[in-house]
Amino acid sequence: MEIIVAVQQFAAPGGPQTYAITVAEHLARLGHTVTLYARELGEMAQLARSRALNVTGQLHELPERADGVISGVDRSLAVELAARYPDAARIFITHSIEEIHLPPPLDGIVAATVALNDRFEERARACVGAGEIVRMRQPVDMRRFPAGKEPAPRPQRALLLGNYHGGAGSRAHILKDAWSPAGLQWEHVGYPRATLAVAEAVSTVDIVVGYGRSILEAMCCQRPAYVFDLGGGDGWVTPESYERIEANGFSGLAPNPPPDVAALRADLAGYDPDLGRLGRDLIRTHHDARQHAAQLVALLERVSPVPPPAERSALRALAVLSEAHLRAEIAHEHSRAEAKQWFDRAQELNDQLATQALANEARPKALRGGRRHRLATLLARPFELLWALRGRPRRPPP
Repeated sequence: MEIIVAVQQFAAPGGPQTYAITVAEHLARLGHTVTLYARELGEMAQLARSRALNVTGQLHELPERADGVISGVDRSLAVELAARYPDAARIFITHSIEEIHLPPPLDGIVAATVALNDRFEERARACVGAGEIVRMRQPVDMRRFPAGKEPAPRPQRALLLGNYHGGAGSRAHILKDAWSPAGLQWEHVGYPRATLAVAEAVSTVDIVVGYGRSILEAMCCQRPAYVFDLGGGDGWVTPESYERIEANGFSGLAPNPPPDVAALRADLAGYDPDLGRLGRDLIRTHHDARQHAAQLVALLERVSPVPPPAERSALRALAVLSEAHLRAEIAHEHSRAEAKQWFDRAQELNDQLATQALANEARPKALRGGRRHRLATLLARPFELLWALRGRPRRPPP
């Protein structure tokens, strides 16, 4: 099969980008001809090319025909590829429940929508134009994330893994404060210090704290994985908790009470290095990328290519609106991040001024109580008496 795998940008590392390169590589291993397409190329495109994958950022460089199209993240991209490949089996991958990441709301753009957890499935079923809804699980390449050394019997190093720990709304400080009595060494990998060497970073720690795909990568590397991020906290991924946590996409939104300090400390007391081995077993059973790629091929072969709407002007209007919406969302995120930086800087300056004010207030008191101040006071007394005498009015002569 000639297959196009498309995502909005293939520059910075992220969940959708990792999914695209994982799927493309495993489809190619099955003998299919695969082309990765994105409007913005960068670091991830270089990584894909280093794995002998064909990558392009130009629409005219895509093959003339395709048997299947797999797109995600960007509605306008799905519309664009529907117009170019009207005879292909087209499927959409949901990576978020946000509006801009849902399938295009027009029948005929995609034949099926793949939901990677139960939350996404519920949202996709309510969408116009989603086509057939197929539930699959997030794939992980087990060869790219090998099992590392055994975690320590008592945890010593913890890694915050993911792009949300360094952004606005991060709650990592809550967990750090709760676990501070254990004296853990903390590291952070992700925005604004994104890296492609995730497996290497994970293999050096005992605990990985994350959200979404980062949890799966930690489990694959045989690390005890703790779900905690801006969305909430689900705790350790265990054979007993896996189904509940996976259904919500390892998002911290599984139905349980929000953790308080006592609960967080109790969780750390429940640390077990065997969770790493059990986690890798769960990945092998449910998230092997080889199985996922085979399921995608079966879906592309099964769904009938649906003709896109005949009215090209409607397609173009939908694409333009989707692109405008995406640009507005990106601009909003940038503005919010910039406002957060200015707020943090203002708070830092305010704290510095308050500290300096306290220091300035305490300094005169300290000086007045010192030996030098007492000696200067004694030496100055004669001069004070002379000054006082000079200032008295003279008596009139008798």
